[in-house]
Amino acid sequence: MATVSHIEGFEKLRLLDAAIEQARHAVLITDADLDEGPCIVYVNAAFEQMTGYARSDVLGKTPALLQGPRTSRVVLDRLRAALESGGDFDGETINYRKDGSTYMVRWQVSPVYAEDAPERITHFVSIQQDVTEERARDERLRLLSTAVEVSGDPVMITDPSGTITYVNATFEELMGVARSEVLGDNPRRFKSGRQDDAFYRVMWQTLERGETFRGEFVNRRRDGSLVHLEQTITPVLDDRGRISHYVALGKDITDRVRMEDEIRRVAHTDWLTGVANRLSLGNTLEAEIERCQRYGRPLSLIMFDLDHFKAVNDRYGHEAGDEVLKSLAQTVTAELREADTLGRWGGEEFMIVVPETRLVGANALAEKLRQAVAAMNVPGVPSVTASFGVAELASGDSAKLLARRADEAMYQAKQAGRDRVVAL
Repeated sequence: MATVSHIEGFEKLRLLDAAIEQARHAVLITDADLDEGPCIVYVNAAFEQMTGYARSDVLGKTPALLQGPRTSRVVLDRLRAALESGGDFDGETINYRKDGSTYMVRWQVSPVYAEDAPERITHFVSIQQDVTEERARDERLRLLSTAVEVSGDPVMITDPSGTITYVNATFEELMGVARSEVLGDNPRRFKSGRQDDAFYRVMWQTLERGETFRGEFVNRRRDGSLVHLEQTITPVLDDRGRISHYVALGKDITDRVRMEDEIRRVAHTDWLTGVANRLSLGNTLEAEIERCQRYGRPLSLIMFDLDHFKAVNDRYGHEAGDEVLKSLAQTVTAELREADTLGRWGGEEFMIVVPETRLVGANALAEKLRQAVAAMNVPGVPSVTASFGVAELASGDSAKLLARRADEAMYQAKQAGRDRVVAL
């Protein structure tokens, strides 16, 4: 009659056999004959599923039947050395299924010692796992990580609260910071103040809805200079559909913005004096007239012209004349309010749009400017003077009519002896 301990022993063996047979990972057991084998004495169902071999195909054969041209000889040599020394082995290589297809396998091999002779190895147990998909995923992640790191555009990743978890090398170079300085920090450290709270409020509302936000950011580098970024920020969702990170991909458009600004400046600025050109000045005048007429506000116009400027050019040369015009623009600009607009109307003739100002105030300003011009000092050129005409916007005036009255007032100043102000 079987004892209780025997029954328990058989039950344990049965449970152990069932556990190995139903294990998710492949199990392969060989004998310890390293001269002829080792030979396979057991494989479980997971091994059959992984390799395509039935156990009847492999029992009594060596695991070499799983090897092929792409199996790493280096890994096999390490395995052999571990088996001969009686040590454990952990490694990966490419194996071949019965149909000839390949898979990446991870082996964990351990020796089994005899109960009656602890120094004698009787078997080797190999736990095997098909890691083909895992390694392919690792390779994709490696390639993606490399591509992001070497990208010519700046990349930044934050957690849902906005804490920076990654920046690439281009970001470091562009912003003038080392990643060790910014990891754990917040992107707000780069804010320039050029965008208002409404801009960032819309950004966060878009991102928190799980939508991509695209916008132009004006950030500040470490050295204080500005960088313009055309940026796309995309929420990354986890397996539960919750936002786990934000990925910001940027494109440095600083040079483009600078070029566009320069084009606009050239289109609206007089090339010599740097003040508004005739087109820009005309647009400003029309806009101010429309505004003042809509809200019933005053507006005045000052027109002035250098006296005897042709004589300056004829006697001292056009370069000296250009210096006079530049000095004139600088002198007059220094006396104006921010709301006033000075422009070159043509040749040596200039115009000033003076909003929120009636005739008496514009007349006083013109007199101050006349004195400033007369006191102007241009090296190599004697003092110059200017004649000023002033007109105030009347009901129903167009830009053309207002400019005509200012021009008429200036003409009267010329006729009256120059270097004076006439208001109409």
